[in-house]
Amino acid sequence: MADLRVDSPRLSEDYVAAFARLGIRLPLDHAVDDAGEVVDDLGKSVFTVDVNHELADQVVEEIAALIILAVNTCGGFRAVAAEDPEGDPAR
Repeated sequence: MADLRVDSPRLSEDYVAAFARLGIRLPLDHAVDDAGEVVDDLGKSVFTVDVNHELADQVVEEIAALIILAVNTCGGFRAVAAEDPEGDPAR
């Protein structure tokens, strides 16, 4: 695998461009109908957490959320607190 080498302060732009070269458009997000599936900005599947369905859905969702947060943050996207169904801000 090639190294991601960044020689300028354009780190986020270079990071986003590296994903784009792989056919992945940031930011990443959760798929609508599969807790462990992560999709790109166009809705294309990028990867699935726990493909063998060995973990609880909540654990899978949290793992996916952490990976999504890390990738999107490195891409220069700002994290925004989600709201739960009752309208209260998420933790």
